[in-house]
Amino acid sequence: MSSDHDDAVDHAAVNVTGALAVAISDRLDADSRAAALITLLERDALTIEWLRRIIGLSHSATVRLVDRLADDGLALRRAGPDDRSVSILLTAHGRRTAERLRRGREATLGSLLAPLEPAERRTLLALAEKVLAGAVGGRWEARLICRLCDHGVCAGAGGCPVDRAATERGE
Repeated sequence: MSSDHDDAVDHAAVNVTGALAVAISDRLDADSRAAALITLLERDALTIEWLRRIIGLSHSATVRLVDRLADDGLALRRAGPDDRSVSILLTAHGRRTAERLRRGREATLGSLLAPLEPAERRTLLALAEKVLAGAVGGRWEARLICRLCDHGVCAGAGGCPVDRAATERGE
């Protein structure tokens, strides 16, 4: 049977995790434009359908977003893999912008973790990997979760915990 102290700790963990999520979200201010640019940087050319699914927008919202990216000189449209689709790819300016956004994300998150000692960062990494693995329902959800990630970092660190979780679920 759970004690009152355990219940209080559980509620505090939920509350503090929510506050941490808000603090991170507020500092990152990651909008759909940033998600599209970083996703295209990571994955190269994508169809509107793939891009929309990864960044979590409707088809029409993604078309409007791509229109704005193209108007700003950040992305180009090309013929897609079939006659009905269009592929989106970054221009050189779009690549530089996406890289700048990704570096900004890393710097912001790094500053939030600055108070932690190296051993505490390792503990946080292990706990975050476990929580993320539990949050993944499938491959598309994994792509959505990792839409702002630098995929090379996880590849160099033994693999993405989100990708592993999706694979274990048979997705």
